[in-house]
Amino acid sequence: MADSQISKKKFNPLQYLSFSGPYKILHMTWFAFFLTFMAWFNMAPLAAAMKGDLNLTDSDLKVLMICNVALTIPARIIIGMLLDKFGPRKVYSGLLIIMSIPCFIFAMATTFTQLVITRLLMGVIGAGFVIGIRMVAEWFPPKDVGEAEGIYGGFGNFGSAASAFTLPTIATWAAVQFGGDEGWRYAIGLTGAMCLVYGFIYYANVTDTPPGKTYHKPKRSSAMEVTSKASLYGLIL
Repeated sequence: MADSQISKKKFNPLQYLSFSGPYKILHMTWFAFFLTFMAWFNMAPLAAAMKGDLNLTDSDLKVLMICNVALTIPARIIIGMLLDKFGPRKVYSGLLIIMSIPCFIFAMATTFTQLVITRLLMGVIGAGFVIGIRMVAEWFPPKDVGEAEGIYGGFGNFGSAASAFTLPTIATWAAVQFGGDEGWRYAIGLTGAMCLVYGFIYYANVTDTPPGKTYHKPKRSSAMEVTSKASLYGLIL
C-alpha cells in the first residue's frame, strides 16, 4: 500500500477486535497490565476482612497502603533499564512470575512485619505499565500507536476496578466453602496464581517486534543521568 493510501486510511475501531498480528500483541499486553494492576490493588477491597482477622489497627492499614506504592517509582526506573537490555517479552513475563511470590507470601502472612515487607515488594508490580508502552510502540506504526496505547492503558488500568468488584465476592465464597475468616487469603492468592500462569503464557505467545524488525537496544543501560546538585534535588523531589 502506498504511503499516500496509508495516510488516508480511516480509523476503524472494529480492527481492534482482531486477534492476529499486532492486535494479538496488544490484547495480550493489556491483559498483562490488567493483571499487574489487579494484583497491585488487591489489598484495598479486602482491608476490612484483613483488619478483623489479623487484629490490625487503622494506622496499620494506612502503613500498608503507603508501602503499596512506596517502591513503584524507583521500580519503574529499574524496569526501564531492564527493558532496554532484555526487551518487553522477557521483562513483562519475568515481572508477572516473580511478583506472584510476594503476593502468595502476603496471602499467607501472619505478622505485621511480613505484611509490610511483602506489600513493599508488591509495589514493584506497578512498574508493569512502562513495559507495555514499549511493546505497543514496537508493534504499531506512529500513526496508530496513540490509539493502541490508549486501549492498552484504558483496559489495563481497569484491573484496579476489577479487584474492587470481584475480590470481596471471591473472599466471601472462599470463607463459606472453607470456613473461618480467612477468605481474603484465597482471593489475594488467586491474583498471584493468575500472574504466575499468565507470565508463562505471555512469554510463549509474544515477540518483542514484528517479523523482520530488529529490537534496538542501547549500547549502555543506565538510570537517568544527574549532572548537577540542583538536578539531584529535583529528581529526589
